[in-house]
Amino acid sequence: MQIMDRIKDCNGCSACIVGCKDSAIKMEYDGEKKFPLINEGACSKCNNCVLYCPLYMPVELPKLEDFYEYNNEFYHRDMPKVYRQTMRDLRDGKQVTFAGTLCQIAGLKALMGDKLNENLSLKPLYCDPENPEREECRSCEFVSQQY
Repeated sequence: MQIMDRIKDCNGCSACIVGCKDSAIKMEYDGEKKFPLINEGACSKCNNCVLYCPLYMPVELPKLEDFYEYNNEFYHRDMPKVYRQTMRDLRDGKQVTFAGTLCQIAGLKALMGDKLNENLSLKPLYCDPENPEREECRSCEFVSQQY
């Protein structure tokens, strides 16, 4: 399966979970980072996970200038639930503020077909303000789009 080949590159945005029509993916946390765990028996190999992965199907982020203070609660949110509620509220014409890391913003944009709704306000968060030189942050393609 394609997504399994690149789990080492996964940023943990969880967009693949929302894209999976078989509910065959869940995120695991190994103490350092989140990664997708795929139930191969439930997977129909439709590749929706790949179609909604911003690493496989790159999205271009808008220029985001004001970054907000990171709160550890943001890292442990149920992102599939947050994505679904955000998209549902936008579909209903509500004004929505989405706070997330660049990876999570990219995940939302991938789920929205690489488009951002005019009712959506983005509040980008640094992944790890305590350690901005982290290897993952230095190599993150979404960070490089910003600077």
